[in-house]
This record gives sequence, C-alpha cells and structure tokens, in this order.
Amino acid sequence: MGNTIIIPTDGSEYAENAAEVGFDIAGKMDATIHALAVGDLNLTQISSVGGPPPKTKDDVTELAAGWATDLVELAEDAALEAEAVVRVGKPADEIATYAGEIDADMVVIGTAGRSGLERRLIGSVTNEVVQTAPVPVVTVRPDGSVDAA
Repeated sequence: MGNTIIIPTDGSEYAENAAEVGFDIAGKMDATIHALAVGDLNLTQISSVGGPPPKTKDDVTELAAGWATDLVELAEDAALEAEAVVRVGKPADEIATYAGEIDADMVVIGTAGRSGLERRLIGSVTNEVVQTAPVPVVTVRPDGSVDAA
C-alpha cells in the first residue's frame, strides 16, 4: 500500500483547516487521503447546529458520510487522491483503530471542532487520538499552526 494520511472530519471549519495542512503534506508525500468521518451515537442526544438531533444510527451515519464526501471533494479539487471512510462509534477510538487497520502513515487532525455542550459530553477527541493512535499525529490549531505528537 502507498502512503496514506487519515484526515478525520466532523464537518467543522476546524476540520477543514486541518485538512488544508493534510493536503499539503499529502501532496509532498504523494499520499492518498482517507477522509474519515465517524457517526457518533452520542449525537442522537445532542442537537445539531440549525436542526433537530439525528434520531438513529442511520441518521448519524448519513451525517458522517456527508462530511467525508465533502472532504473528498475538497481533496480532489486540490488534485489529490482521496477516499471517504465512514465509521460509527466513539470518534477517538474509531480514528485510532482505523489508523492501525490500514497501517496509515499519519493522522492530521484539528485541535478544535465541536464545542459547547457537545464537547463537554464527548470529551476531547484530538487529545484521545494523540494518546492512542498507533501512528504519528499532526495536530492543527484553529489558527492553522501545526504541532506533531
């Protein structure tokens, strides 16, 4: 398998900022991007911005699929090879597990994403990924600056 970079997305502007950094790295490494979105079942209990909360596993999966597809389109617009990946479960666990499953070269993830009540309920996904991923993790702050863990 060639070089692979996982870019998790939750559909936020912070995920898009991290994606820009990931796209730059992917271009330099000639890597395929895996746009990973996780349908978080906790979202069945939390209102989404601008609408009612999803009601079922299928609803959160559909929401995640939209995020992954959007990120793939951005990558393809940047002339990069990308594929959408959708998982359901706890986001940090799914990201770390997927990284190990595909023997990814790295994960590029934003340090901010969902906030407010959602963040308090689901915790810091990025922090958990940094602690548990079996591959290097590049974190991108909201201002676009980069850290590596």
